[in-house]
Amino acid sequence: MRPKPVDMVGAVLVTHAFIAREFIATVEYLLGNADGIVAVSIDANVDVFGARARIWQAMKEVDQGDGVLIMTDLFGGSPSNIAFSFLVTQNVEVITGVNLPMILTFCTRRSGVGLRELAKAVLLSGTRSIARAKDLMEPSGASKTNTPVPETRSK
Repeated sequence: MRPKPVDMVGAVLVTHAFIAREFIATVEYLLGNADGIVAVSIDANVDVFGARARIWQAMKEVDQGDGVLIMTDLFGGSPSNIAFSFLVTQNVEVITGVNLPMILTFCTRRSGVGLRELAKAVLLSGTRSIARAKDLMEPSGASKTNTPVPETRSK
Protein backbone atom coordinates (compact mmCIF):
# COMPACT_ATOMS: atom_id res chain seq x y z
CA MET A 1 0.00 0.00 0.00
CA ARG A 2 1.24 3.50 -0.85
CA PRO A 3 1.80 6.08 1.91
CA LYS A 4 -1.04 8.59 2.13
CA PRO A 5 -0.23 12.22 1.33
CA VAL A 6 -1.56 14.93 3.63
CA ASP A 7 -4.17 17.60 2.77
CA MET A 8 -5.01 16.41 -0.72
CA VAL A 9 -8.01 15.12 -2.62
CA GLY A 10 -7.90 11.40 -3.42
CA ALA A 11 -9.07 9.68 -6.58
CA VAL A 12 -10.53 6.34 -7.55
CA LEU A 13 -10.52 5.23 -11.19
CA VAL A 14 -13.45 2.89 -11.83
CA THR A 15 -13.39 1.31 -15.28
CA HIS A 16 -14.21 -1.73 -17.34
CA ALA A 17 -11.59 -4.48 -17.36
CA PHE A 18 -8.10 -3.20 -16.51
CA ILE A 19 -8.23 0.26 -18.08
CA ALA A 20 -7.84 2.01 -14.71
CA ARG A 21 -4.82 -0.07 -13.73
CA GLU A 22 -3.13 0.69 -17.06
CA PHE A 23 -3.87 4.41 -16.76
CA ILE A 24 -2.14 4.45 -13.37
CA ALA A 25 0.82 2.49 -14.76
CA THR A 26 1.13 5.06 -17.55
CA VAL A 27 0.99 7.97 -15.10
CA GLU A 28 3.70 6.32 -13.01
CA TYR A 29 5.80 5.93 -16.17
CA LEU A 30 5.37 9.62 -17.03
CA LEU A 31 5.50 11.22 -13.57
CA GLY A 32 7.39 8.68 -11.51
CA ASN A 33 4.58 8.23 -9.00
CA ALA A 34 0.83 8.28 -8.68
CA ASP A 35 0.07 8.87 -5.02
CA GLY A 36 -3.49 9.23 -3.80
CA ILE A 37 -5.07 7.39 -6.72
CA VAL A 38 -6.20 3.78 -6.94
CA ALA A 39 -7.83 1.57 -9.56
CA VAL A 40 -11.01 -0.48 -9.32
CA SER A 41 -11.71 -2.78 -12.25
CA ILE A 42 -15.24 -3.92 -13.06
CA ASP A 43 -15.46 -7.07 -15.16
CA ALA A 44 -18.23 -8.41 -17.38
CA ASN A 45 -19.67 -10.60 -14.60
CA VAL A 46 -20.12 -7.63 -12.29
CA ASP A 47 -21.47 -8.24 -8.81
CA VAL A 48 -22.85 -4.78 -8.10
CA PHE A 49 -22.68 -5.12 -4.32
CA GLY A 50 -19.15 -6.51 -4.45
CA ALA A 51 -18.04 -3.77 -6.85
CA ARG A 52 -19.60 -1.11 -4.65
CA ALA A 53 -17.75 -2.53 -1.62
CA ARG A 54 -14.43 -2.44 -3.55
CA ILE A 55 -15.05 1.18 -4.56
CA TRP A 56 -15.92 2.11 -0.96
CA GLN A 57 -12.72 0.47 0.29
CA ALA A 58 -10.69 2.32 -2.36
CA MET A 59 -12.33 5.61 -1.36
CA LYS A 60 -11.38 5.04 2.28
CA GLU A 61 -7.80 4.29 1.20
CA VAL A 62 -7.32 7.62 -0.64
CA ASP A 63 -9.58 9.96 1.34
CA GLN A 64 -7.61 12.39 3.49
CA GLY A 65 -10.75 14.25 4.56
CA ASP A 66 -10.60 16.59 1.56
CA GLY A 67 -12.82 14.41 -0.61
CA VAL A 68 -12.62 11.84 -3.34
CA LEU A 69 -12.86 12.29 -7.09
CA ILE A 70 -14.19 9.18 -8.82
CA MET A 71 -13.35 9.00 -12.52
CA THR A 72 -15.08 6.44 -14.73
CA ASP A 73 -14.60 5.40 -18.33
CA LEU A 74 -18.07 5.42 -19.87
CA PHE A 75 -21.22 7.30 -18.94
CA GLY A 76 -24.05 4.78 -18.65
CA GLY A 77 -21.73 1.81 -18.18
CA SER A 78 -21.70 -0.31 -15.04
CA PRO A 79 -18.63 1.45 -13.54
CA SER A 80 -20.33 4.84 -13.85
CA ASN A 81 -23.72 3.65 -12.69
CA ILE A 82 -22.20 2.09 -9.58
CA ALA A 83 -20.06 5.20 -8.94
CA PHE A 84 -23.13 7.45 -9.16
CA SER A 85 -24.46 5.77 -6.01
CA PHE A 86 -21.66 7.52 -4.06
CA LEU A 87 -22.85 11.00 -5.05
CA VAL A 88 -25.02 11.05 -1.94
CA THR A 89 -21.80 10.89 0.09
CA GLN A 90 -20.43 14.27 1.11
CA ASN A 91 -17.17 15.32 -0.58
CA VAL A 92 -17.50 13.00 -3.58
CA GLU A 93 -17.47 14.04 -7.22
CA VAL A 94 -17.87 11.71 -10.22
CA ILE A 95 -16.53 12.49 -13.69
CA THR A 96 -17.17 10.16 -16.63
CA GLY A 97 -15.16 9.71 -19.83
CA VAL A 98 -11.74 9.61 -18.15
CA ASN A 99 -8.66 10.09 -20.32
CA LEU A 100 -4.94 10.34 -19.60
CA PRO A 101 -4.75 14.18 -19.51
CA MET A 102 -7.45 14.18 -16.82
CA ILE A 103 -5.45 11.84 -14.62
CA LEU A 104 -2.24 13.81 -15.18
CA THR A 105 -4.07 16.98 -14.18
CA PHE A 106 -5.37 15.29 -11.05
CA CYS A 107 -1.88 14.12 -10.07
CA THR A 108 -0.17 17.44 -10.72
CA ARG A 109 -2.84 19.81 -9.33
CA ARG A 110 -4.23 18.00 -6.30
CA SER A 111 -2.09 19.78 -3.73
CA GLY A 112 -3.82 22.70 -1.99
CA VAL A 113 -6.94 22.59 -4.17
CA GLY A 114 -10.49 21.79 -3.06
CA LEU A 115 -12.47 18.90 -4.50
CA ARG A 116 -14.88 20.95 -6.63
CA GLU A 117 -12.12 23.15 -8.05
CA LEU A 118 -9.97 20.13 -8.84
CA ALA A 119 -12.92 18.32 -10.45
CA LYS A 120 -13.52 21.33 -12.72
CA ALA A 121 -9.82 21.49 -13.68
CA VAL A 122 -9.75 17.75 -14.42
CA LEU A 123 -12.89 17.98 -16.56
CA LEU A 124 -11.53 20.97 -18.46
CA SER A 125 -8.19 19.29 -19.19
CA GLY A 126 -10.01 16.22 -20.45
CA THR A 127 -12.23 18.11 -22.86
CA ARG A 128 -9.42 20.40 -24.06
CA SER A 129 -7.26 17.40 -24.91
CA ILE A 130 -9.74 16.03 -27.44
CA ALA A 131 -9.13 17.33 -30.93
CA ARG A 132 -9.32 16.41 -34.59
CA ALA A 133 -5.71 16.67 -35.79
CA LYS A 134 -6.59 18.37 -39.09
CA ASP A 135 -8.37 21.13 -37.20
CA LEU A 136 -5.11 21.87 -35.44
CA MET A 137 -3.01 21.90 -38.61
CA GLU A 138 -5.17 23.66 -41.18
CA PRO A 139 -5.81 27.42 -41.03
CA SER A 140 -9.46 27.05 -41.96
CA GLY A 141 -10.10 24.25 -39.49
CA ALA A 142 -11.35 21.81 -42.12
CA SER A 143 -9.75 19.84 -44.91
CA LYS A 144 -10.06 21.09 -48.48
CA THR A 145 -11.99 17.98 -49.52
CA ASN A 146 -14.50 18.19 -46.70
CA THR A 147 -16.90 21.00 -46.00
CA PRO A 148 -16.65 22.57 -42.58
CA VAL A 149 -19.19 21.65 -39.94
CA PRO A 150 -21.54 24.60 -39.38
CA GLU A 151 -21.36 26.44 -36.07
CA THR A 152 -23.78 24.83 -33.61
CA ARG A 153 -23.41 27.14 -30.63
CA SER A 154 -25.95 29.87 -30.14
CA LYS A 155 -24.56 33.37 -30.45
